[in-house]
Amino acid sequence: MTDLRAALVAACRRLDGLGFVAATDGNLSCRLGPDRLLVTPSGRSKGELEANDLLVTDLEGRVVEGDGRPSSELPMHLFVYRRRDDVGAVVHAHPPAASGFAVAGIDLTEPVMPEIVLTVGPIPLARYATPSTADVPRSLEPLIDGHQAFLLESHGVLCVGRHLTEALHRMERVEHVARVDLVARLLGRPRALSDGEVLALFDAARALRGEREP
Repeated sequence: MTDLRAALVAACRRLDGLGFVAATDGNLSCRLGPDRLLVTPSGRSKGELEANDLLVTDLEGRVVEGDGRPSSELPMHLFVYRRRDDVGAVVHAHPPAASGFAVAGIDLTEPVMPEIVLTVGPIPLARYATPSTADVPRSLEPLIDGHQAFLLESHGVLCVGRHLTEALHRMERVEHVARVDLVARLLGRPRALSDGEVLALFDAARALRGEREP
């Protein structure tokens, strides 16, 4: 668990260094086992956390190790873990460009960049829900099973992954595509890849991995 604590602290500091969280914003978690999570505490700057500041909770949100309170957004994380056995880490942050799309009520579902198509997929907009309430899981309900990243309307971004690195990288990619999309909109209109181009992209990716056609 020591290595996982160090990795979670490093992820927090990276988000802070990238400007994806301000003051005490954001929250992260990862699985420790079938019924245990490692989570960030409430009211703490992510750039200042140490390994011993992290908390261990069960899947009901009860603290079983550590001092302090878990993030008030923990119910959102718990919802994801209960619904998705494939998810090993959850990252919530407020990267400026992507959060701007969320505030504007604009999703990022168009396939405008090959890298995003292959690593994240469509990034839908979850309807507005009051943060830290049961409305947040309800807003994710229709989207959670088919996506890896979500814009939370007028709030921020949520990314999931099989492990912490994957979830963190998806957060970085969401912000990157939001910036590119914004510039493309200023220049005219983003060009979405056609269905044929997307299929060819997946075929090329399979070929690089040495996989055969299904």
